[in-house]
Amino acid sequence: MDVTVVRRNPDNNGGEGVLTRDQLGDFDWVILAVPATPETDAMIGAEELAAMKSDGVLVNIARGAVIDQPALVDALQAKTIGGAFLDVTTPESLPAEHPLWSLDNVHITMHLSGLAQEKMFLRSADRFLDNLAKYLRGEPVAPVFDPSRGY
Repeated sequence: MDVTVVRRNPDNNGGEGVLTRDQLGDFDWVILAVPATPETDAMIGAEELAAMKSDGVLVNIARGAVIDQPALVDALQAKTIGGAFLDVTTPESLPAEHPLWSLDNVHITMHLSGLAQEKMFLRSADRFLDNLAKYLRGEPVAPVFDPSRGY
């Protein structure tokens, strides 16, 4: 399979990684792995879904807010896209009566990243100790939180 990585800042990707809405139709799968920020809120809406292949599949492992969920329901009901795999929804947990549950071209998984909390705490401690050592040596620490971006 060919994978196209798209980054917020194409300069961090050798100048590549900027796609226009109409290019979404070039891909069989569109996988979202972005933070939830004002900039990414509803970044996939009716226009982006309409640009996808009719058999294209949307995968959201990011946050529910990055997709205009009513537009997604419309696209899935009309079968203008092939399907969706959703690890996250809006709201979470999705109410039992929500139409996404009844669509045969949708797969919803439980968002259970919390099961890996023990590993998360170990990685966080390792990162803290590494950054503390860098700080004490006068070196830059990472990652740096940018309040204007929200992450």
